[in-house]
Amino acid sequence: MTTTPLLAGSSAPRELEKLDPIRVPSIRGHLRFWWRALHGHECATSAELARRERELWGGMGKDAGTRSRVDIRVEVDSRTLSDDPDDIRQNTPGAYALWVASAQKKQAVEEKPPAPRWRPSLCFWVHVLAPTDRVSEVESALRAWVLWGGYGSRTRRGLGSLTVVEDATAWLPSQPTREEWSRLFPGLPLFGARPSDGARQMPVLRGARLFYGAPRPKAEDAWTRALGWLRDFRQGQGPFPPGSRRDVPERGRSGAFAREQGEPNRPGRSFWPEADKIRQLLRKPDGTPWAHPPRPQYASRAMAWPRAGFGLPLAIRFQRFARPNRGEKNGARYPEGEPPDVELHWHDGERLHERLASPLIVKAMPLANGSFVPIALWLRRAWPGRGRVVLVNKRVQVRDSEAPFGPLLASGDTPLYAPLMESSLEEAFLNWVKGFRDVKEST
Repeated sequence: MTTTPLLAGSSAPRELEKLDPIRVPSIRGHLRFWWRALHGHECATSAELARRERELWGGMGKDAGTRSRVDIRVEVDSRTLSDDPDDIRQNTPGAYALWVASAQKKQAVEEKPPAPRWRPSLCFWVHVLAPTDRVSEVESALRAWVLWGGYGSRTRRGLGSLTVVEDATAWLPSQPTREEWSRLFPGLPLFGARPSDGARQMPVLRGARLFYGAPRPKAEDAWTRALGWLRDFRQGQGPFPPGSRRDVPERGRSGAFAREQGEPNRPGRSFWPEADKIRQLLRKPDGTPWAHPPRPQYASRAMAWPRAGFGLPLAIRFQRFARPNRGEKNGARYPEGEPPDVELHWHDGERLHERLASPLIVKAMPLANGSFVPIALWLRRAWPGRGRVVLVNKRVQVRDSEAPFGPLLASGDTPLYAPLMESSLEEAFLNWVKGFRDVKEST
């Protein structure tokens, strides 16, 4: 059963497939991913992993195709199908993950209605038939999919999350503890102990890190809590745990401050370096400054794109209107203007790539007693070997915008945000989450 909105698709853009809402090929793809995450550390080479995966799940080899040894059948309870056609507003639960489904009304862009979603509580049965000697592997992949995955789009931001409605004790943990992981995934090392040969470009659960908050009776509450960790970390809104935003040179204004002043609930100027780096790279032809000139702390000509570590592509849009005065609905447009909409992609030395999945999963994880805990799961994964993050403007790579994956600051820059002093984005985010009193790490 689904526990959060399910953002699905069909042959027609921004429509739901009502005849076949849960598809076997999609489930098979999810199970293959989690099988790799569970067993990838056991294989010395990618070729060995591909061979083992093909033997069980099927696929094309050098000589011929191999049929999958795992048969899957799905039954959907049509009585539980209910779509949500409403637009996504700022106060919509989970709006930080659901914004892609909002109506498109921007100028110079074709207007599009909201993309409908399946409401939570969509029930379906998955029937799986596997060879006797591989049943435990398939069962573990299925359990990992239920706990940490989902169905549809943006599952790493908690959409389409799942739980089981029968025999919950056999499938779900009572608590996110080492003892429960040993019971549910016997013989598989999860979290904590990192692979001896270091991280690989394929995400795995061995060496991953899992943080969880206090249980909640409703999945939506746990989901929005986990989303809030990521939103507040990236945007600087909400409560700030110790060590996350203290003693920084410039504090700015949080969403709470904006509300107190009668201003719209929107973040203040970013404390991350990306916006100032873009203002440096995309100069006006006449040489005049943008509405917000680059701050001296991020004025070095070296580049750094730290938030690319949360997944690519990353769309960056600048606010082009000033905050309205008290009693006004809209502020005036900045006469100096701001840079155009741009995106961060990555380059492997040969060609430009758009997609790189986030190593971070934030969602509501089900427990055996029917409650849910908000979690942040950071999968163990290396960056692409020759990968470089680049800025793209109108589908063209911007000159001098290359930067390696990983660094939070460019050489010569001074952080305006305490987490940027950490050694990596992983450490910065997880230490931020750990600062909340009700959050613990599962080992």
